[in-house]
Amino acid sequence: MNTQPYEDMAPRQGWWGRNWKWVVPTGCLGLLLTCGCFGALLVGTITQSLRSSGAVVEAVALAKQSPEVRAALGEPIEAGLMVSGSIQSSDDRGSADVAIPLKGSKADGTLRMEAYKDADEWKFTTLQVDVPGHPTIDLLGGSPAPPANTVPFPETLPDVEPLPELPEDAPPGGSTDEPAEPERQDDIEL
Repeated sequence: MNTQPYEDMAPRQGWWGRNWKWVVPTGCLGLLLTCGCFGALLVGTITQSLRSSGAVVEAVALAKQSPEVRAALGEPIEAGLMVSGSIQSSDDRGSADVAIPLKGSKADGTLRMEAYKDADEWKFTTLQVDVPGHPTIDLLGGSPAPPANTVPFPETLPDVEPLPELPEDAPPGGSTDEPAEPERQDDIEL
């Protein structure tokens, strides 16, 4: 039997009342870590998809083959992790505007690339490496591909004859060489 008076007995708190001081911060921390991991996974997936695209792989391969880039950066040359820019591709058409960090044994640089995709082939309009303290290295050799959806013009246009002058009394938009319409007769014979 209980010998304490009824007034001195306090009701015992429930589980939440006893443990809320550590449950709330732990739950908030868990939610924050989950969001952070999801964000890191998303950024990693996007960066990896940029790095593995055909345009980026081809651009990095061209940069690694260039003697000027190898002299400026040193060997081995590796592409950095944080590729930035955008690549849009649909079927056999697309465009890319990307900056790729490059790391070598002597220096670091940035490979800047603009390209468009035509019939499953990437054509570069800009492909250059910027290295601090060095002039920009143009990997296209001064002959970039023309931008997509344009018609390149030749250096010189062919010689053509000028059009003949029309007389002043010529009808607008017409030629004087056409036969004139026959005169209309108002009288009709039956």
